[in-house]
Amino acid sequence: MRYAWFLCGGMVAVTGCGDGFVGNHSPPPGADGTTSTSGSTGGSGTGGQLFTGGGGSGGAAVSCDACARDAQTPFEGLSAYAFGKPGEVAPCPDVAPLVGFEGFADLTVDPHACPSCWCSPAGCALPEGMYASAAKCPGDGAASLPFGPADGGWEGTCSNEAPIAAGLQCEGVACVQSLSIPAMTVEPCQPLSQGAASLPTPVWGTMVRECLLGPLSGEGCETGEVCTPKLPDSLSLCLFLKGDDPAYQCPEDYERRVVVYAGVADERACEPCACGDAQGAECGAFLSAFANDACGSLIATVITTSEEPACVDVPSGSAVGSASASVVVDKPGTCAQSGGQPSGAIEPVGPVTLCCQKEIYPPG
Repeated sequence: MRYAWFLCGGMVAVTGCGDGFVGNHSPPPGADGTTSTSGSTGGSGTGGQLFTGGGGSGGAAVSCDACARDAQTPFEGLSAYAFGKPGEVAPCPDVAPLVGFEGFADLTVDPHACPSCWCSPAGCALPEGMYASAAKCPGDGAASLPFGPADGGWEGTCSNEAPIAAGLQCEGVACVQSLSIPAMTVEPCQPLSQGAASLPTPVWGTMVRECLLGPLSGEGCETGEVCTPKLPDSLSLCLFLKGDDPAYQCPEDYERRVVVYAGVADERACEPCACGDAQGAECGAFLSAFANDACGSLIATVITTSEEPACVDVPSGSAVGSASASVVVDKPGTCAQSGGQPSGAIEPVGPVTLCCQKEIYPPG
């Protein structure tokens, strides 16, 4: 992103929006007194000093070397300004030694990059136990009792959790007449990422420094004019206006329009990594139920898949003392990856419009 100066017919402009000035003049609506939402000041920094507003805000009374047209609404009082590359701006001279506002223009920011995203494979998970039903398959609507591990952690082991005694009655009928097994579940893919976001430091190509003039008098000048000191070639006499409203044109004698900024608002981010639903997973498990608590005396075996549950009839009133399970088909599915794209941007904020008497911005 490049915020360039456009030099055309004596006009210099940089577009932007925002605020963030405090000082000798009332801040614009919503200003919080800061110059930047992030970054630092200086040569390659992202923000400038607080806006003080020149035009008689500091320094001793100045000599009257020339008469200049005074500020006109909505533009405010006169100050002297030096422009240049950050770190190379001329210092304030003896006739205006106090530094006021320091702002920036020509913002350059390289695109930011985000970590790479991908998805882990989907997985096959055993059902959480079985259910004994007080009716033959499918056993819908009949009383049922759970047995086996509630967390599904019974692969390759013999589980004797929640055993059911032989002959147990449920509302006058045998509680154990069939065994139902829920379908296997397909565990979702997990979003993964590698690396860290790369957020290049924003760089300003131009810096402006306000050199505050002392109290300015209109004595000896025409009505609407004030006395100003002789300024070195490195400075220009300018009016200022907080904000950047193109409806306000620079007044006569101050045709060089310049918009500078106090800092930046950094809204750069990365969209979170995400994964879609698993596709293509195939799961199957072999489950067995036993009458005793040591996976002996087989009652029934059944195969369940990820497609549908299973049910098997057993002798009425059987004891169910233990169970085991083994995954026999485990083909993880895949998921479509999404997210990880860069979002947001850095924008200059806190604009100040300067209307200057002469061209002081270096060519190029």
